[in-house]
Amino acid sequence: MREKSEAEVLEAVCADMRLQGTMSNAHVNMLVTRFGQRVNKALEALGESRIKKYVFQPSGRVVWIVVGKERDYLVMPASDYCSCDDFYYQFDHGHLCYHIIAQKLAESLERFDLFEDDDDFFNILIQEWKQPEEHPPPKKKKAAANSEGTV
Repeated sequence: MREKSEAEVLEAVCADMRLQGTMSNAHVNMLVTRFGQRVNKALEALGESRIKKYVFQPSGRVVWIVVGKERDYLVMPASDYCSCDDFYYQFDHGHLCYHIIAQKLAESLERFDLFEDDDDFFNILIQEWKQPEEHPPPKKKKAAANSEGTV
């Protein structure tokens, strides 16, 4: 029998939380067992109200944002997508970043900030959210001197 994927485990826990209307210690323990430190970061984001749901009218478009330490991250829960680097480096291993975990927990518990904006504002915001992360240029390595003190 195959092991459940991270997405399946998270969905099962979230479904149970929706039924119970709360997150119990048992839920937290199941999440920590499967996701480790990522759950702590997700719970921190949840506790700090860093999960945002934008609904644009009249189209009804929905965009989820998780405010991270460095920038805002675009999360698409239906496809388990996040615009963070962790997603790009780990997704092919079935790994969910803490932003996706935080969004799913927030939606299940209905604990997010809701913003309703006009569709005209969507294009402005989406350009901001789609900006790639800025990475510092790689540091150049200094040449090591040999034992005689020459390079």
